[in-house]
Amino acid sequence: MLTTKKSIILFVSVLLLSAPYTRAANDSLVTAVHSSVHNGYFRSTLPDGSLKREYYAIANGTYLPGATPDQSIDAVRFPQIARLVAQFLALKNYYLAQDGKSADFLLKISWGTTVPYDSTAHRTHAEAFNSAANNLAAANAQVKQSEAARQKQMTTDGIQSPERSTRDAARDVFEGELLQLEMFNGVRLTANERNARLLGYVDEINNRDTPARFAGGGALVDDLFSDLESERYFVIISAYDFHSAKDEGKEKLLWVTRVSIQAQGNKFNETLAAMLARASRYFGQNSGQLVRQYQKEGKVTLGDLKVIGYLPKAENEENPTEGKSK
Repeated sequence: MLTTKKSIILFVSVLLLSAPYTRAANDSLVTAVHSSVHNGYFRSTLPDGSLKREYYAIANGTYLPGATPDQSIDAVRFPQIARLVAQFLALKNYYLAQDGKSADFLLKISWGTTVPYDSTAHRTHAEAFNSAANNLAAANAQVKQSEAARQKQMTTDGIQSPERSTRDAARDVFEGELLQLEMFNGVRLTANERNARLLGYVDEINNRDTPARFAGGGALVDDLFSDLESERYFVIISAYDFHSAKDEGKEKLLWVTRVSIQAQGNKFNETLAAMLARASRYFGQNSGQLVRQYQKEGKVTLGDLKVIGYLPKAENEENPTEGKSK
């Protein structure tokens, strides 16, 4: 289970963590969208019921590269993504401001590839742990058999029985493997927590990672954890109050929409449009939950962008975060 506090904790037992999560079949085009509003933000409407037009200034957020080179995303630059995002924002009546005076909010776009936990070493130690547990169980059985025969713990000369010596050695190995496995579990938890926050999975896992998952309701939870432990392309669009950022130097978050898709079997530059099309339904709104759906494959060719303008450097300042700008 995850919590929404700064320190997020996954409550899963050691033995459960030693097993891999299963994946849903044919899920290469499953998009996951999570959107939320903050600080009292809401969309105003006109008398005819249409959304009131709002204006934004745009800023380069953070690019987080994956663990391995991937030209389908490494070669994509911020202006290309900004142009495509602007097209989908316009569908929700959000438009680029011509100057700072007319901007309602500051839009930051971050994107990249998640770095999941590498389970290779974990699996190796899980196998060693299971072997050590079996050896210890066998050694305990031998001790019981030998002592039942002798009805005592020591040999006549006061030296510990061979069966007990074997059992003690097996116990030492077991305890060492247990410590190793717990260490790898901690690393795995940290990686999953990081990706859950990044992709917007925290609330969904908290709501579903209950005892009911062990009574036949755990398939979706396994899929969610499998997402966290796979490379995923993501785009995060965050809207901050422009005047708070400009006049007070404070980041007052108004709304944020996160969308991701499995990286394996996909290319970022070809699936970006499909990702944004799915995410755009929730721009400026609360999705209420993680929306994880299949969709038809969409492709887009990213061309050059004619830059209309940027905020002055002081107004376009971003807090130092993990990653780098492109």
